[in-house]
Amino acid sequence: MNKFTIVHLSDPQLTAPAQSPQYHQQIAPIAKLQRIFDDIVTHQVEPDLIVVSGDLLQGGTSDDYARLHTYFQQQAQRVGAPVQVILGDQDDREAFNVGYLEQKHQPYYAYKQVYQNMDFYFLDSKWEPNKEAGWLEREQLDWLNKNLHLAPRRRAFIFLHHPLDTPALRGMRYAILQNNRELLAILHGHNIGGIFTGHLHFGASYLVDNSIPVTSVGSATTYIDCQDLHRHEVHDGVSYNIITIQRGMASVTSHPLFLGQPVIDTITIGNTGFAKHRPRLTGQHRTSDSVPF
Repeated sequence: MNKFTIVHLSDPQLTAPAQSPQYHQQIAPIAKLQRIFDDIVTHQVEPDLIVVSGDLLQGGTSDDYARLHTYFQQQAQRVGAPVQVILGDQDDREAFNVGYLEQKHQPYYAYKQVYQNMDFYFLDSKWEPNKEAGWLEREQLDWLNKNLHLAPRRRAFIFLHHPLDTPALRGMRYAILQNNRELLAILHGHNIGGIFTGHLHFGASYLVDNSIPVTSVGSATTYIDCQDLHRHEVHDGVSYNIITIQRGMASVTSHPLFLGQPVIDTITIGNTGFAKHRPRLTGQHRTSDSVPF
């Protein structure tokens, strides 16, 4: 198998020109995102794939998502690799459907792509509006389960916005994927090469189910220091990861491009545990075909 290179970035949180960024950033979010694409070209990374794993826009309209689609098409042509995206908690699903996909309502945006006899799954972990934590609907889990069984021998790699639970993220349980057990039950016994996420605004690497590596990439727009579990400090920051896959094994290198020293905002956290009110995954739903990008 030839070497396969993926540029993985997350949480660009772009804003419309008339809007203010979520935090008091010293550098505009679009300038930070452009810095990543410029670095890819300058250092001749030559990726086979670029993945942007959620929180594409902050308060975006359908027109904003249409402009983002055009921007990513331009960067894809410049870099010479397709750009695949998924949704994060800050994305507006309806605006994304209309502006980015030019489609009508759909309950989630999950799809599968095949590269070099490897399966790549892009999952939609966006929960309800105004919820920071992630959730995978039963129908989407059924779709994933069906597709994994259709190709049990092919190496599979999974991208989603929200990280899975681990002891190191115990203080972040209010923000991560809430139905970890259901996802791991489906992945167990399959040929999973890795899970790649964003959302945290800092890098993290760990194992789940004793064997599946999970890597969370830092943010394209800010770095958040969460050492104090109840008072998180926000800094300007730009980073991305390069995932190199060869012979089915993935290795990851981090590429930090900027870290501002001043604290530009603080986030106060109350309860750090899992959400108290979570949906129940009951019943079986007919799975749908994957949505083409």
